[in-house]
Amino acid sequence: MNRKPLLVVVGLILAFVVAILHFVVGWHHIPHHFQSLTSSLFHTESGEAAIVEEPIGVYGPDTLSATMAIREPFDTLYWGAQIRKGEFIPDDVKEAYTHFKGMDFNHLHKTDLKPTDLEAQQAIVHRYKQDMVALLRNNDAHIRIGTAFEAKLQPVEDNDPEIARVTAMVCAFDSKGNNLGNIQEPLYIVYDFVRFQSDPDTWYITDFSQTIPYDYNLFK
Repeated sequence: MNRKPLLVVVGLILAFVVAILHFVVGWHHIPHHFQSLTSSLFHTESGEAAIVEEPIGVYGPDTLSATMAIREPFDTLYWGAQIRKGEFIPDDVKEAYTHFKGMDFNHLHKTDLKPTDLEAQQAIVHRYKQDMVALLRNNDAHIRIGTAFEAKLQPVEDNDPEIARVTAMVCAFDSKGNNLGNIQEPLYIVYDFVRFQSDPDTWYITDFSQTIPYDYNLFK
């Protein structure tokens, strides 16, 4: 039996498949499509995807519990007054009030090694770009930083380690000195300010890593 026509047909089919993979699907997309296919094949009867184990050690129990325990500063003076007046207070606010009234902040260490008001504003603008520029301009506002507390240096994935980290509240004020609070998003009330070995003179912001007391002096 002459197998040559059969081999020619098989060769044409293979060439067609290769052309489709290269020009239509793209070689770099093949793993993604294969993963989607296997995910759909291994869905459970309830419609939920089969469990895929995450790498161990990304969020250990200690890290998770510590993260859950970190809270933004809470104004116990204001809410305490509201409670004494008999005003309606949401349950979560009551819980936060009780939590913060029982907190001991003696383990925190104040530091003067912190950004200036201008450096804090520059760090925030660098993070939020034009959104923050417009927010400050539209409100004729500038940023002030409050009391800073030493924070634990965090590990990095590259070769640019942190050399300083502090946690502090920030507040916006207009040109007349009026307290604008955090105005609105994206400005938040508390950040960690960090400096890196490669750029030791510049402060950057990141999410706050510890609970600090409410800065009443800043928000006067």
